[in-house]
Amino acid sequence: MPRALDSNMQAALSAGVIQPAILADLTFSTGTQYVWTGVGDLLYNTFTYKGVGTLASLGTITEGTAIRADGTSVGLSGIDPTLYADCLSEIQLGAPAVIRLALLTQGTIIGAPYVLFKGLVDKPTISAGPDAISISLALESRMTNLQRASQQRYTSADQHIKYPGDTGFGWVEMLNDIALLWGS
Repeated sequence: MPRALDSNMQAALSAGVIQPAILADLTFSTGTQYVWTGVGDLLYNTFTYKGVGTLASLGTITEGTAIRADGTSVGLSGIDPTLYADCLSEIQLGAPAVIRLALLTQGTIIGAPYVLFKGLVDKPTISAGPDAISISLALESRMTNLQRASQQRYTSADQHIKYPGDTGFGWVEMLNDIALLWGS
């Protein structure tokens, strides 16, 4: 299914006088950090995005017609080594992450940025050197959860977690111990 671009964004693409930018909303244990690929602050949707310039990197984002769980990665380099402990404690697995493509003209966002990727933070890779730290966060699609086995069982206890007071599975455990005679 094709996705629709904002009409202002389409017009800017046709005009050809634009500056592309990537906006990222990354959630950590102390809150969401808003960053973008430029320099300085950028205001979008009441949030101030901090510019990380060339210190940031973005992995390949793929999209196709097949149903599959594709992920990507976000990297940040040039972090002060004194912040190493903070980096380790801030990363929260399973936290939401959103990456958008924005078009700018004279430092102002045109239309509504296009959502390139929406998923969850997965395993981080941290490279610590004497002068700087580099962090790469793997981001996974929410569709990855479809590949995981369900932990729910057909028991009365599991049914009560979702629906307290439901007695629909009250006899299931008892069926394991009943010897039924067929055709006697």
